[in-house]
Amino acid sequence: MASQQNGKRTCVMIVEPDWDFGIKLADWLASQGYQPVLTRTIDAAIVEFGSVRPQAIFVGLQSSVPQSQMNPGEVLLMIQTICPLVPIIAIADEARQVQTQVVFRRGVRRFLVKPVEFSQIGEVLQSELSVATV
Repeated sequence: MASQQNGKRTCVMIVEPDWDFGIKLADWLASQGYQPVLTRTIDAAIVEFGSVRPQAIFVGLQSSVPQSQMNPGEVLLMIQTICPLVPIIAIADEARQVQTQVVFRRGVRRFLVKPVEFSQIGEVLQSELSVATV
């Protein structure tokens, strides 16, 4: 269950191009007491950062990135620059060695691969939130 800060639910941002997965994750987080904020793109997330102060961020990384989108390294660097103290948890369609190296070089400590159980996501989230508040 989510911890509450000053009577407010813990805000978790989800940047997930896979809308179906993103909605399911947001619904599950809400059922666990979190306040999810779902966006499909990094551009939309940046706009939200102005009004939302997430305590954790999930970033969905797709195996095929269209040329018009930023690569995972750029996305993670941008998020880390805007929210340097917020834990970032990457969720990918597949674990490719190059992608894994980029994720960990950008300071992401947790990397999950789909399909992933929501209970596992919850455990990782709680762990990261505990470390962030210490």
